Amino acid sequence: MKKSKKIITRLLVMALTAGMIFAAGCSKKTDSTLVVTVNDEKLTMQDMMYFIYAMEAQGQMYTQYYPTYWDMEYSEGVTMRDQMKTSVMDAAVMWEILYQKSKEAGNTLTDEEKTTIDTNVESMWTELKEDEERLKLTGFTKEILVASYEKLQLADKYYQTVLDSLEVNEDEIKAGIDKEAYKQYDTEYLYAATSKYNESYQLVELTDEEKAAAKDAIEQALKDVQAGKAFADIAKDNEALTTTTLNFVKDDGTADAAYQEAAMKLKNDEVTDGIIETSTGYYIIKMTNNNSTESYDTAVTEAISNAQTQAFTDKYDNEIKKEYTIKVNDKVWDTVVMGETTIPVAERITSTPTPEATATPEATATPTESGK
Repeated sequence: MKKSKKIITRLLVMALTAGMIFAAGCSKKTDSTLVVTVNDEKLTMQDMMYFIYAMEAQGQMYTQYYPTYWDMEYSEGVTMRDQMKTSVMDAAVMWEILYQKSKEAGNTLTDEEKTTIDTNVESMWTELKEDEERLKLTGFTKEILVASYEKLQLADKYYQTVLDSLEVNEDEIKAGIDKEAYKQYDTEYLYAATSKYNESYQLVELTDEEKAAAKDAIEQALKDVQAGKAFADIAKDNEALTTTTLNFVKDDGTADAAYQEAAMKLKNDEVTDGIIETSTGYYIIKMTNNNSTESYDTAVTEAISNAQTQAFTDKYDNEIKKEYTIKVNDKVWDTVVMGETTIPVAERITSTPTPEATATPEATATPTESGK
């Protein structure tokens, strides 16, 4: 569990501020029971449910790849459900503090922002109202959702104000990233498979007859390419072939070793003069850009974002949060079990992991990413 611990945070905040909180079901009836006070402001279970719901939606997404996700170890003696619970409380407290600071600063929502919120809520309400059980268990109403979104939007205004005031040396960050290490190769390919996934998600080879047909198809495709025919037209005329793009950075694991080696030898707009065989099929590769900066630009943007996040975290932890008195009603909060609070029993039944299940999920305790 050593990868970036900001993954869950970003998903949570995006869910809350961009209107994506309806990705999962819920099973806990909400009420006005006091959970935590931030100075004189009280957050009830209904207020907390908004955050629990968003966080559990993200966690539930991981269970299709990790059936035991909620009880996986986050750190010694701490499970994912434990860490997510900490993250929910931290998130709820942080956004309440930012909301209070935003009001003190005199921030208000524009008519355009209110209209956008109304539109988003109306769209979601249309889907949500079809599930009576979900409505009953969450206690959500259109009025509650609109008020919650407006509160979060107002809090985000103060967050952006703080973020804009922080000094981050973007040039220094950019200079510290090796551009050559992020050199990206953009390719297009025609592909004929020699293997497939069976019903148990196991990769199995095609029969010798099917492999021969695939080889014939890709060999004819190569002749068509050399004759000037477009990849898309070739694939359209032969159901044994597929075509799409594949962009990679050297040794990033995106491309098969044989594919990578062949592609990196190509000049722009050049096509392999032969068929490239891999463990799963045959390829004809075309280089579209052998010096793309997309991965480098993304790395720079992420590094700057991380620096801004850290700067905000430092200011929030060391200055802003210290202005507030936070009291958690442990008697109530201790009864909350992440992974079982807003997810119906039927939806807790996890599916068999798919072959694509390769990422390791993470959680974080300090949510400080804007949903912008």
